[in-house]
Amino acid sequence: MSEAARAGALTDTEREVSQRLSQGFAWPTVLLLVALIAIEGAVIAAWAVGAMPLLLGMFINSVACYGLYTVVHDSVHKAVSNRNPKYARWDTICGNVAAQLILLSFSGHRSSHLRHHAHTNTDRDPDLAAKGPLMALPIKWLASNVIVVLVALPGGVQLASALKRRLGGDATADTDDSRLLAKQSWATRVGVLAVLISIPLGAVVPVVVLWIIPARLTFLYLLFFFVWLPHYPYEHADRFRNTRITLFPGSTWLLLQQDRHLIHHLYPSIPWYRYRAAHRELASLLRESSAVVAGPSSDPRVRVRLR
Repeated sequence: MSEAARAGALTDTEREVSQRLSQGFAWPTVLLLVALIAIEGAVIAAWAVGAMPLLLGMFINSVACYGLYTVVHDSVHKAVSNRNPKYARWDTICGNVAAQLILLSFSGHRSSHLRHHAHTNTDRDPDLAAKGPLMALPIKWLASNVIVVLVALPGGVQLASALKRRLGGDATADTDDSRLLAKQSWATRVGVLAVLISIPLGAVVPVVVLWIIPARLTFLYLLFFFVWLPHYPYEHADRFRNTRITLFPGSTWLLLQQDRHLIHHLYPSIPWYRYRAAHRELASLLRESSAVVAGPSSDPRVRVRLR
């Protein structure tokens, strides 16, 4: 592996695989969005007629919200349109619809997430707030909920920015953090408005328990599976080592192929449903580059480092 390739330049093989697997409009992503919206609606309807327990519905919708973030994530990288100007609006449409359903600002998250890709595991990485022991993640998730509530309040953006600074998040990575939080405040206020409207309509339970709470629960899943697990122990900035592949039984389907998160970081134009194919084609290159492929389903089997 040449130093140029290790530093960032793609090899001819990488370029060919990446371009080939990025081709075409991402219909599976659009269909995923439609299916997830249908699932959430069906859960609410099933609860309303007494066919589903409330807590089961909450869990199912939280898993659906994880899938919605996958749509947001690919839309951020323009992997829905494959960067074809003819279909560019689909990145915006899918990204905004999916993001609002999980109470997330698409434009704000796009800015933060692209910065994460540009500065992975460095002091300028906005996701570095997740760095630390596994047991600290629930506390950090709870703090993120406080931030989400704060930004919806008058003057809350400044308070939220101060809290994020204490946690080591975006506020230390980008001086423009208040602008991003202001964008997030509008997405949060939609949720608050929905709750207020639901009260006189007698619909506060489905709105809160089957939408708001699942939308927030999914960020706990994302914090572990999407942020912490792929990048722990946050020791490398090398493009083949700053992210890892973690495989366990069923992980490809359960995580919508995000178990191969390294593939996404290396080739962000490839849509989520082709990560496994890219991994198979580039497995030898990853081994030569000392990429970390671990987990019970890895071959050879490598223990996942969790501390």
